[in-house]
Amino acid sequence: MVISVINNKGGVAKTTTTCNLAHALANKGKRVLVIDQDPQCNSTSALLPAPISHIGERTLYDLYSGADTLVKDCIYKTQYDDVFIMPNLPTTASLEYKLYQDVAASYMMGRKIINQIVDEYDFIFYDCPPTLGMWVIIALISSDCAIVPVTVGSKYALDGLVAAIDAIEGVSKTANPSLKFLRLLINRVDLRTSASKVTVDFIKSRFGTGKVFDTTIPENTQIMQAELAGKTVLRHAPQSVGAKRYRDLADELISIFENEQPGLGL
Repeated sequence: MVISVINNKGGVAKTTTTCNLAHALANKGKRVLVIDQDPQCNSTSALLPAPISHIGERTLYDLYSGADTLVKDCIYKTQYDDVFIMPNLPTTASLEYKLYQDVAASYMMGRKIINQIVDEYDFIFYDCPPTLGMWVIIALISSDCAIVPVTVGSKYALDGLVAAIDAIEGVSKTANPSLKFLRLLINRVDLRTSASKVTVDFIKSRFGTGKVFDTTIPENTQIMQAELAGKTVLRHAPQSVGAKRYRDLADELISIFENEQPGLGL
């Protein structure tokens, strides 16, 4: 199952969602690959046991630049069992102009990559940049479905999620008819505040409960501390509320694929 994690807005916990959910799924016996589609390289930094400079030159940059490199040689073990990563480099951002010279061919690059490895993993996640540009479209064309994280209490975050959903629907009508909008994930929830309550109620009424994960991720100090420590919250504070919610999210995701949507089954 190939899943893009997208939103046309920064700071909505795309990388936090990707890394913690990947770890939670691995703990449940799933083999998971994270593709760091963002040249900011946040999931690369979060998951690799050593800095990017220590793993050699074979990264996503090589694949998108057209280098003669096998996809499997660009995949590395992370510090978590059964979680693997295809790392990125900041210099990948410089390739975007070149890729726009032949948009049709560029959009298919991700699918060519995925086709070589899709059978080796239960889940593949694209951690996408906070845009709806080339890197995100490549990811969506290569994916079975998309998750859109959103934070509560911000009008701008809501604007971003609407644009992201529009992009998913646009790609599904053109380049990837099998692409599904899976669910919204509501992050940084604090139901003690009116802003959280209003935003959660609005999202569920606007999009329907069937398009919003039942699991929400709370405003949690341990999650922030884990990021600062370069770990997932499941490793940093396994008994915390944040870690429990990501385990619940993994259970819910597995249940969706196994029971609710047989067309997307594992």
